[in-house]
Amino acid sequence: MKKDRKPQKEVTLVGFVSPIEEDDTVVGIEISTDDDDYLVELNKQGKDLFNYLDEDVEVRGIVTKDKDDNYKITVNSFEVLENEDDEVDDDSYDDNYDDDYDDRKKNDNY
Repeated sequence: MKKDRKPQKEVTLVGFVSPIEEDDTVVGIEISTDDDDYLVELNKQGKDLFNYLDEDVEVRGIVTKDKDDNYKITVNSFEVLENEDDEVDDDSYDDNYDDDYDDRKKNDNY
C-alpha cells in the first residue's frame, strides 16, 4: 500500500549563496536565510548558482527535509538581487563639479 504524499508547494527564499567546502574545495552550495540554511540540490538551476557565490538571491523551488532534519531546496528559478552597497547614489555626485573645475582652470582662478 502506498503512502499518500502531500503535493509539494513551491516556495520563495531570499538569502545568500554560500559555498560548502571540504578540504578547501567547494563541494556544494547552500542558501543562507535569516532563519535557516538550505542545501541546494545540484540540478541545472542549482549548478548555475555556483556562478553567484557570496551574492544575495531570490530562489524559487521545492523545499524538503532529509532524515537529519536538514533543509534542501530543488531550485526551479532564481534571481540575483542587486546589492544596495554596489549602487551609485545619484545625489552624491554633482555633474557640474567637473564643469566648475574646468571653468576655474580656464580663468586661472584655481
